[in-house]
Amino acid sequence: MANFKGHALPGSFFLLFGLWWSVKYPLQYLSKKGNKKSQRIYCFQRVDAIEGAIKITFALIGMLAEQFVPDGPHLYLYSGDNRDWVKLMNWQHTTMYLFYGLSGVVDVFTYVSQEVPRGLDRLMLSVAVFVEGCLFYYHVLHRPMLDQHIHSLLLIAIFSGACSTMLEVFLRDNIVLEMFRAGVTIVQGTWFWQIGVVLFQPWGGPMWDEKDHSNIMFLTMCFFWHWAAAVAVLALNYTLAHCCIQRCRRGGGEPYIGLGVRQQKGDASSEAAFLNGSDEDNNPSLLPHLEKEKDGQELQGRTRKPVRREGVRAAWVVDAYGEQRERSCWRKLHHPKVRRASPMPTSFLGSALRGTFFFVFGLWWSVRYPLKYLRRKGGAESHPSYGVRRAEIFEGAVKAFFALAGILVEQFVPTGPHLQLYSPETHGWADLTPWHYTTMYLFFLVSGIVDVVSHSPLKLPLGLDRLALSMALLIEGLLFCFHDNGDAALDHHLHSLLAVAIFAGALCALLEVFLRDHIILETFRTSSFLLQGSWLWQIGFVLSPPWGGPGWDQTDGSNFAFLTMCFCWHYAGALAVLAANSAASRCCNESCQLKFGDIDVELDCGMCIRKSNQSSGGALLPESASDDK
Repeated sequence: MANFKGHALPGSFFLLFGLWWSVKYPLQYLSKKGNKKSQRIYCFQRVDAIEGAIKITFALIGMLAEQFVPDGPHLYLYSGDNRDWVKLMNWQHTTMYLFYGLSGVVDVFTYVSQEVPRGLDRLMLSVAVFVEGCLFYYHVLHRPMLDQHIHSLLLIAIFSGACSTMLEVFLRDNIVLEMFRAGVTIVQGTWFWQIGVVLFQPWGGPMWDEKDHSNIMFLTMCFFWHWAAAVAVLALNYTLAHCCIQRCRRGGGEPYIGLGVRQQKGDASSEAAFLNGSDEDNNPSLLPHLEKEKDGQELQGRTRKPVRREGVRAAWVVDAYGEQRERSCWRKLHHPKVRRASPMPTSFLGSALRGTFFFVFGLWWSVRYPLKYLRRKGGAESHPSYGVRRAEIFEGAVKAFFALAGILVEQFVPTGPHLQLYSPETHGWADLTPWHYTTMYLFFLVSGIVDVVSHSPLKLPLGLDRLALSMALLIEGLLFCFHDNGDAALDHHLHSLLAVAIFAGALCALLEVFLRDHIILETFRTSSFLLQGSWLWQIGFVLSPPWGGPGWDQTDGSNFAFLTMCFCWHYAGALAVLAANSAASRCCNESCQLKFGDIDVELDCGMCIRKSNQSSGGALLPESASDDK
């Protein structure tokens, strides 16, 4: 909702959660710190589930408010009468609430089911915060300068929270990260209220001058005042929690305190009622308040620099584009044939081919990795079995085959360069777009070869296959970032959204070099491949409709807003595919255990290996012997 209430509602949600976390995490940390063996209090586990349910409720309230206010879209996305989108701003806010609702669902399932991998709740929360930031980044295009600036300051808190929550996937129960997340959530909540006050003046009076640079300077300073107030709230709540813990210990020994539940250390029967069976030791270190204030000042210094450089960079880009247009006009006048070297529009078949390549691998991984995780968790295998190794070799061969096919298609289609990079007739480059895609396929070919050779007698270092995949994705992302889109602004926007999924997958694959067989990283990489595949198909439909007709309007701002929101929908679909395949894999694994007992079902073309036959060295069972199955 583009009014004060539309900003006050999400601001209240974030502020409530930030204040709650600023009380919850100090209590949880201090109650553990007094014990030599840190164990998680059962009460906090139940509170996590209640917190997820409240998050779902808030998200539903937000979606209903955005859709069914009197001036809302009422679930209409496109108007056939006006041939235009309907209230895309409300749809963007609805998409933001949708992902926070999914985060709440994962929180509840993490408490209910032991099958959910540890850290998945933090990963989903990080994804929700990142989606929020991505939506707001494209939310203020073509807006006045003050509107853009006040929302860009909000992005600092959003992306800081997304990175901090992502680190919590691997550094669980780290008090510094938890308090930082609570602080940036408080900043989000108060700054949403500040945006509503500045842009809509709920109590009346003159509006802020959107062209006055002094207002921008003041709001930048005011943003850091909000951050300082959030730090003060964190320090105050931590002090109150510490005093509460000390008072309870003086009054009754060394109690565990969990949200008003008090328990004596010597009461073994009551201790068993509140503690779960976890035996993991968590010893997070608490930074002094002076170091926090110093870090806050350094963060202020870092976050101001990009704002100062924005104007210089924008002017440089405008000058560069002007010089490029002048050079291109000169070439057209003196070398008419140079027009064949201009960038070709994206073809539907080319986008579909690339999308199919990524989508097939994403679907395959969404089945393979859950099965491997469930078998490893059940103790079925401690080392990669023969069938799993053969599956990885087969996967590398298929990757190399797809990449080689892509190289041949890009080079030798009728309109392709046919291995010609420079044209002597025009004294200029040939069409470089197929060469960009050829380079992309080349590095995926290298990744497939490394996958195959990793299981050969050469004994390549462990993790080299993931490093090669990470490099292939990084190069793909760089190629798309510097892809020549000409003056097609919509084309550039579509490929910049694609680059988000590409770099996320590259970072994830790089982390897998050091954290091998980590189910959270494998799941996130799978979702990024599914997103790449479906979005490449979407790019083909938008830029080169297969049914003919003109493409989308390259200058319509509503198309930019819709496609940003549609990108988030694609990711929601990828998560749904992951959830469905994971559930199917779990059912398949349980069914195989019930039917076959000690027979391990491998991802190796239906072949089985009996664990009890140690002397056979993993001999394959015959398919015809029904009594052995």
